[in-house]
Amino acid sequence: MSVIEAAGAAEDPADSLGDQLRYWRGRLDPQRIPGLVRDGRRSPGLSQREVARLTGVSDRWYRELELGRQANFSEDFLDRLAFTLRLSDAERHILYLRAIGRPPAPRGGADAKAIQALDGPMQRLLDSQLPHPAYLSDEAWTIFGHNKPQADWFPWIPYEPNLMRWAFLYPEARDQLVNWRDDWARPFLAQIRFACLQLPESEPLKQLKRDILKGNPEAREIWDRHEVVEHPDGHERRLRLPYHGDQEVAVNIMALAPLRSSTTRFIVLQVAD
Repeated sequence: MSVIEAAGAAEDPADSLGDQLRYWRGRLDPQRIPGLVRDGRRSPGLSQREVARLTGVSDRWYRELELGRQANFSEDFLDRLAFTLRLSDAERHILYLRAIGRPPAPRGGADAKAIQALDGPMQRLLDSQLPHPAYLSDEAWTIFGHNKPQADWFPWIPYEPNLMRWAFLYPEARDQLVNWRDDWARPFLAQIRFACLQLPESEPLKQLKRDILKGNPEAREIWDRHEVVEHPDGHERRLRLPYHGDQEVAVNIMALAPLRSSTTRFIVLQVAD
């Protein structure tokens, strides 16, 4: 009996992992998935092939999971799949139990000191940036506060609150961040290097660096350039988001830092003229 079968042996067959995966991918709205080419198919939900591509694995690899066959499913793969399927914490928990027989580690949270910067006045300041997206992130780029446009533009935040992990570890980011390698990946990695040098004792930064360099071969190649930059401020970048109907939108990245928390970033994405 496989791990998956053993985990669900006492359950109703209709509650098998395969049935749950088919339900989860069937409820997704293809119009909300960036870079998804439908090949003329208009049925609701996502196909196995589409889920596999968005998760960054082969069709066969994903199909093995949906068929309930035992395989060496890594935590990275399961987390990418949970993100692709937009699973809640409870659903992610079930995915792990059925796939590898144990619960997942808790999702990474923001630094406690940074979270103290988010109070009523700070939230009102975020909200006052409308219609521009605005957010707060900690020293390791975990987003812990934002306004409504930020959530509308980037609906992945509840599932992967870390900006850098999303940009490097989830395939859909390449479709949303226009000119991903030169305009986003290189500056992002240069910022991470600067932050690691500035805060050498920061465990969240060390873990972020390890996760990205392990999970993205192109990031490892770019990292070897040894580029360093503090943070873009006022620089123009382009996005291609489902919120805008996949039309390119240029934004100026406005970067600030509250005096009460010097490692907190207050970022506004100002739509460029």
